[in-house]
Amino acid sequence: MERENYSAEYFEKALAKAYGCEMLRVENFHIKAVSQEGENFCSVIYRVALDFRRCPGGALESGKYILKDLLPAAAALGTNEKDMFELLLPAMSSILEGASKEIGEHKLSADCLLVEISPKKELYILEDLGALGYRSFDRRQGLNLEEAKICVRKLAQFHGASMVLNENQPELVQMLDPSHYANGFTDRFAQALVLDGVEYAAGSFADELPEISKKMKAQVPVAYTQRMRDVVDPKQSSLNAVIHGDPWLNNIMFDSVNKKATLVDFQNCFWGSPAIDLYFLFYTSLKPELLQNNQDELLNHYFDNLLETLRHCGFKDTPPTFGQLKDEMQRCLFYAYYTVVCELPICCASFEASVDFGVHTFLDSEAMLKKRHQLFASERVRQTIKATLPMLDQEGILETP
Repeated sequence: MERENYSAEYFEKALAKAYGCEMLRVENFHIKAVSQEGENFCSVIYRVALDFRRCPGGALESGKYILKDLLPAAAALGTNEKDMFELLLPAMSSILEGASKEIGEHKLSADCLLVEISPKKELYILEDLGALGYRSFDRRQGLNLEEAKICVRKLAQFHGASMVLNENQPELVQMLDPSHYANGFTDRFAQALVLDGVEYAAGSFADELPEISKKMKAQVPVAYTQRMRDVVDPKQSSLNAVIHGDPWLNNIMFDSVNKKATLVDFQNCFWGSPAIDLYFLFYTSLKPELLQNNQDELLNHYFDNLLETLRHCGFKDTPPTFGQLKDEMQRCLFYAYYTVVCELPICCASFEASVDFGVHTFLDSEAMLKKRHQLFASERVRQTIKATLPMLDQEGILETP
């Protein structure tokens, strides 16, 4: 479906289906593409504003929506977003709604009105969170401490609700495909993002950290792949939840007036260790000084909110301990390595590096090499990786068995 098909007539049919009103008619319609290169790799996003009547002579209503059109290359890789929007997120939201008096603000995501799936095609019509007062963070600045605490609280609610859901309706959680990395790096996108990313980083720091650079290269591909498979395997975890899989600050919308956050983009969700999401958020999205000094404080804040969510939402099993969470953070430390080397450079790309940067770039080796030259020119990227690698080395993360 091309852009010109996203017309008033298309939305008339879509909303008629979503609202169960066959006679629904759209009277005013406006659509605008809002994607920015380097910020939305896998989809094209449109903002839609319209007026409609549910039936002839009915009241004129206004609606603001987001249309998310997944790019064919991304859709072909397969995602869990359809099941999340149609089944898991409504069930998780209902669990939190039942405890709203105790836990307060609890919105997890935009409401989804419609999902359309066909070969190599995924399309979602969602409520526009921007119309509700939510805005994106500045990904080049990173989160301050207050913002970070609000974000980890939202992750705790997301994880906690999924743990209750797994008790009540395990068949829903079992519908999710495992992590894209469960079988290693089998597609060209993953190979370019991860294996090529590690090789490039190793070469980039060969002069400054020569021994560490050698260890990084020695792991690729065999030892690195096995370490990653172990981390994302829920059978090796003592604490599991539905993982967002991509919780960097562009996938978290923030209402600065009411101090609340909500999550977007659920393509990479799977059942696994919460430590995976926490490391992804920490190493892509925190201001550098917070990353160095405040991880323990944020981990405590996350755990307090996880227990609060479980307690008030009727979790029946024995609640996890803080020791379990700390053990998972240690077991999954390899994910911090992956995130800081492969994801951080992309997540804080400059405006110049973001030009013409999308999923297609990863599939063109020459274009991706040029792009990495730009990404690794960032002082924040170089300083963060250089500060993190010696710690990871000391913890044995860079060793090859």
